Amino acid sequence: MKRSLFLAIFFIINGSVYSQQRADTIASNIAQLMQMGDEARSNFDFSKALGHYNSVLKLDSMNSRAKELASDMYSSLGEHGVSVRLLRNIYKDDTTNTRVISKLALSLQAQQQTREAANLYKLLISMKSSNFNTVKSLADCYWTLGKRDSAEVYYKVADFIYGKSLVTKLYLSQIAYINKDFSSAKIYASRGVELDSSYVPLRKQLGLTHYRLDEYKQALTHFNYLAEQGDSTSSTLKMLGACNFFLGEFDKAVPLLRKTLVTDSTDTEALFYLGSSLSHKGEAKEAVEIFNSILSILQPDPSLLHKLHNQLGIAYSALEQNQTALESFSLAYKYNPSDSKLLFQMAMVRGGLKDKGNLTEAKKLLERYLSAIEPKGHALSAEEVILRERAKMYIERINEDLFMNE
Repeated sequence: MKRSLFLAIFFIINGSVYSQQRADTIASNIAQLMQMGDEARSNFDFSKALGHYNSVLKLDSMNSRAKELASDMYSSLGEHGVSVRLLRNIYKDDTTNTRVISKLALSLQAQQQTREAANLYKLLISMKSSNFNTVKSLADCYWTLGKRDSAEVYYKVADFIYGKSLVTKLYLSQIAYINKDFSSAKIYASRGVELDSSYVPLRKQLGLTHYRLDEYKQALTHFNYLAEQGDSTSSTLKMLGACNFFLGEFDKAVPLLRKTLVTDSTDTEALFYLGSSLSHKGEAKEAVEIFNSILSILQPDPSLLHKLHNQLGIAYSALEQNQTALESFSLAYKYNPSDSKLLFQMAMVRGGLKDKGNLTEAKKLLERYLSAIEPKGHALSAEEVILRERAKMYIERINEDLFMNE
């Protein structure tokens, strides 16, 4: 009995010692692997570092530091999906870790999961753990989501936090420009150019705002700078040509505008300035050709003409101008023969003219309408069902009117 008790105590003690030794060994291995991972990371060997951090996670799947660093390595290697998964895991265990929240938001933003990223940036701001980058990133998210007003608010906050940011001034200028507040757009762009006159996007933006404010001489200065820096894009060439045109420098405007049209021969704005410059130079024949080409380009497309004449027909019908309404509906049908409802509408205005010839044509149009919708069978819309029954009723009424007129 004593021997058995002794052996039990012996094995328990040995087991505890073994467990402690094993735990100590694992802890030592983890510390060694973490150190190796950190060294590889400091040497920008991200793949090797990731291997060490993943080895740590095999030994200790709850090691949050290894998870976070592994996430960093995945992100650096462009594997944002895995990075997000690890960060979500850490965030689930600790929702107060602002560093992890910030990294998760950034990774989500990189994966274009913009709405969720924005919510995390807002969370950081509510936790009083925001800085210029957080606020600007939130503004970027709103900009991407098309929420221009919200983007403007946070770009202004970011600009207040760090007044030397060229990017926030550029975006604030662009938002004001889109809102047609060209004076504010010029102010933001000017402040940015004062900080760095070599920042091309701001120089271009400032040139555009001067142009919209009819300050062509100042605009020309900035577009000339862009050209000197090697910008030969059609947009810059067009602005150079347009500024020279408004300043009366027609000889300078013409070659610039011709170069613009090499890229896009249908740019009606560039064509207009070119034609006007040629006209001022006395080259009327070519100017006329250019203006006629503009008229050709600006002809509305058939779908627009169909909608326009259809609406005109409806309006003239309401005014009981049946003949004019009929002409409009006929033109609409010419541009879109698949719109069978127009047959019904033409029948209505023809029937309103009451004479035998128009009643006969109205009947034919209603019969054509019924034939056009017949292939749809039971797939008719609610409106088509109503019009079908009305068409049948009107045909009967027209038959009666024609019989009475015999």
